[in-house]
Amino acid sequence: MHNNYFFLRVLVRELRQKLMYARLKQCFSQEKEELVLGFERQTGDDFWIKCAFGSQFSTLQFPESFHRAGRNSVDLFSDLLLAEVQDVVMFDNERAFGIHLLGDFVLVFKLFGNRSNLILFRDGDYQEQFQNRLKKDEEIILRGLDRKIDQSYEAFLAHDAEAFALFPTLGKEAWAHLKARGYEEQTAKARWDLLQEVLTEFEDPSFFIVSESKGVFLHLLPVSGELLWEGKDPIEALNRLYAYHYSIGEFNREKFQVLAAIQKAILKTQNYLADVRNQRVILDAKVPFEEIGHILMANLHAIPAGQKEVELYDFYRDKPIRISLNSSLSPAQNAENYYRKSKNFSKELAHWQSNLDRKEQALEDLFTQDSQVQMAETRKQLKPFLKLLIQQSPTAAAPAEIPFKEFAVDGWVIWVGKSAKNNDLLTLKYAKKFDLWLHARDVAGSHVIIRNPNQQKVPDYVIEKAAGLAAYFSKRQHDTLCPVIVTPKKYVRKTRNLLAGQVIVDREESVVLVAPALID
Repeated sequence: MHNNYFFLRVLVRELRQKLMYARLKQCFSQEKEELVLGFERQTGDDFWIKCAFGSQFSTLQFPESFHRAGRNSVDLFSDLLLAEVQDVVMFDNERAFGIHLLGDFVLVFKLFGNRSNLILFRDGDYQEQFQNRLKKDEEIILRGLDRKIDQSYEAFLAHDAEAFALFPTLGKEAWAHLKARGYEEQTAKARWDLLQEVLTEFEDPSFFIVSESKGVFLHLLPVSGELLWEGKDPIEALNRLYAYHYSIGEFNREKFQVLAAIQKAILKTQNYLADVRNQRVILDAKVPFEEIGHILMANLHAIPAGQKEVELYDFYRDKPIRISLNSSLSPAQNAENYYRKSKNFSKELAHWQSNLDRKEQALEDLFTQDSQVQMAETRKQLKPFLKLLIQQSPTAAAPAEIPFKEFAVDGWVIWVGKSAKNNDLLTLKYAKKFDLWLHARDVAGSHVIIRNPNQQKVPDYVIEKAAGLAAYFSKRQHDTLCPVIVTPKKYVRKTRNLLAGQVIVDREESVVLVAPALID
């Protein structure tokens, strides 16, 4: 609930005290989806806000100090520099607040999970935004951010005591809390009283940071799970949440995903084994082909030629049996045909048993992996199993052999072009838009692709390894350090006038400085 309206309302009260009449002295970005705001307060000390708006985890952090990198950073919202904070205001019934600065500027913090953004308005008009990929944010109207809702008892009754429309910001946690207290079975007046109790508690709430199977979360109400921290300060709560998320939460999330992948594989293997065993039951219920051949050979004199089916005495089971025949074959040839089927069936049975043994061993291995992951308490212990999360896309239509140099880092596949034409083939035909594209900056060299079929965040150490390859397979191979462009492939294109291997990079997401190196 760290981006919940009621938590943000408490945070805004704290920020108002911290930031009134402070001046914005720095506003820059040096990491993708991260913006840093540095204020100088009237007391002379600094106050920092780091906006970390990742696709998996989006939050604000308030570091005591922040050292800007000497390179790879860019100034943003430059019109606001040295502007004085006039107020910090929470928008009614919305997960957003605004910092009002001198010059009729309002910097809106829109905290909508993975669609979080900072949007600048002046005189009520949209000016610019941080996350340019969120095109719809350009259409936001400042005065429309306040959602005025009649939340009186009369309005509650008018909605038949169904409060969700009146209190859309309560969130799932609060509704679950109310439901647990018998909210749905209460009269309208009792429901209203329960609502008011929760709303009163949210006026000055305690904050609980809890470790759960899917990660670390901040709550405004006590919940089950391992309690990591409890307090009243919203700024400290966010700082601790940020730290716990990356030290514990990411581990819990990855562990949960690995266990889910293993359980899925176990279920799939168990279903396969059930089908295979069922096939054997069906086969065992049939009369063996060899015995049918013996029955035919014992009754050759009693089988008319040209028959498609015959009924004979089954001396194995002491009852009649109907046997299908090939009418174009003699009775002896039909018997020989059944003997041949018996030999083939023996081979099929051996293959069936081999499949059964292999799958049973695979199932045993999966149960062992499940047990090992369950016991893992550190990322180092979990790391060998993370490859289970990297599933390659189907390659039925692709050639059996990839026509590029191929490397791997902890399950991440890296392709390297071999020539100018091969670079074009790699980038334009094989690479997908969410794959990462790398190239040594300002020199000729191989295109390098980090495959990312599941659109996950590529770890920094994997990017560094791939960048080392891009540097190694370039004209900067013998340099001590080489700058390497890193960007999603969707920002790379080619026009007809370009030579083989030449492309246009519309957006450089980042540039890393690495030593040229092969991967062992």
